[in-house]
Amino acid sequence: MKRILILTAGFGEGHNTASHCLAEALREHPDVEARVVDVYLETMPRITKVLQSGYGLAINKFPFIWSAIFSLLEIPGNLEATLPLAANLREALRGIVEEFKPDVIVSTYPLYAFLLRELRKRGHAPSEVPLLTVVTDSIAINSSWFRAGSEAFIVADKETAQVLDRGGVDAGIVHVLGFPVAPRIAALQPLEPTISGPIKLLYFPSSRVAHTLAVIRELQALPGVELTIVTGRLKALHASIEASGLIDGVQIRLIGWTNQVPELLATHHLYIGKAGGAIVQEAIATSCPIVVSHVVPGQEEGNIEMIERHDVGRLAAHYPSALAASVEEVFANEGSTWKRWKKNISAISKPSSSRDIAVFILKDADSKN
Repeated sequence: MKRILILTAGFGEGHNTASHCLAEALREHPDVEARVVDVYLETMPRITKVLQSGYGLAINKFPFIWSAIFSLLEIPGNLEATLPLAANLREALRGIVEEFKPDVIVSTYPLYAFLLRELRKRGHAPSEVPLLTVVTDSIAINSSWFRAGSEAFIVADKETAQVLDRGGVDAGIVHVLGFPVAPRIAALQPLEPTISGPIKLLYFPSSRVAHTLAVIRELQALPGVELTIVTGRLKALHASIEASGLIDGVQIRLIGWTNQVPELLATHHLYIGKAGGAIVQEAIATSCPIVVSHVVPGQEEGNIEMIERHDVGRLAAHYPSALAASVEEVFANEGSTWKRWKKNISAISKPSSSRDIAVFILKDADSKN
C-alpha cells in the first residue's frame, strides 16, 4: 500500500480543489491510500476560519490589501521571518508525517515547503520522502511557491514553467502536467463549436450586491440568452438576488452551492466571473470560453494573462454595461469570436490532468520503494 499525503489550505478555492481532485484520482488505484490534510484547520480551527473570512473580505472588497500582502510575500526573507510564529503548524505537520508515514508528500500551498524544510533541518522529517509541489497559480507566480525548494514542481502550463526557470528553479524538476481537475471531467462532452438555440451564460458573481444585480439586468437584456447564476457559499448575495424579483426560472435560474460546476461549465457557452485558479482551469478542461468580470490582484492577474495569451477569453471587468456589451460582441457575427476561443481552448484543454499527475506521483512512490 502506497501512502500519499496531500497538504492543502482553505485560502482560495484553488488549493482545496487541486488537493481533493488529485486525491480522487489517486484513489482510483487500489493499492493507494491518499490523505488530504489542512494543517491550519486541524491545528487552529477557530483562528483559521477568521483568517479565511479575512482573506475572502480582502479579495472581494479590499483587493488593494491582498495586493500589498502578495507583494510582501514576493520579497525573499519576509515569509521566512514569520516561520517562528508557525511553530505550532510545524509541529502539527511533524506529527502527521510521523503517524501517516507517507511515501510521498504533495503540497498545494506554499507554506508547507518551508515547514518541511525546517523539520528536515531538525531531523524531524525523513529526507528520503520526496516533496512534490503542485503550483495552483499560472504565470503570476509568487516566489514563495519555490523559494523553499521541492523535489519536483508540477505546473499547469509551459508559461508557468518558464517563470520558475527565471526564478532559478532547475528545469529538470519542473513538470507541465496541468492543473488537477475532477477526474470525471475527462468523461464530459463539451458543447460543440457551433451555436444553435439560446446562448447559455454561466455567471459566478462576486459578493457586491448592487454590482451583481446591475450585471444580471444587463445580461438578461441581451437577446437570445439563458443565464445561470451560481452564488456558491455567498448566502447573503443569494438571498439578495432571490429578493430582487429578477429570477424567472426560465431565462434566468439561480443556484447556490453546488458540486456540479464541471457539468455546468460543459453545458454552457461562456463562463463569466473571477479569474480564480480552480474555476479558470476547470473552464479550460471543459472547453468553456471565459470572460473575467472581477479581478483579484496578484495571482489572478497571471490567470488573465494566460487567458488572453492563449486567446480563450478576455477581461471585461468594471461597469456592468461594458461587461454586457463585451459578451454581446463575443457572439456577434454568428459567434465568430466565441468560435475562435472555443477552438483555442480545446487545443490547451487537459481534462485528464489529475490522472496524469497521479501516475507521476506514484512513479515517485515506486522509486522510493
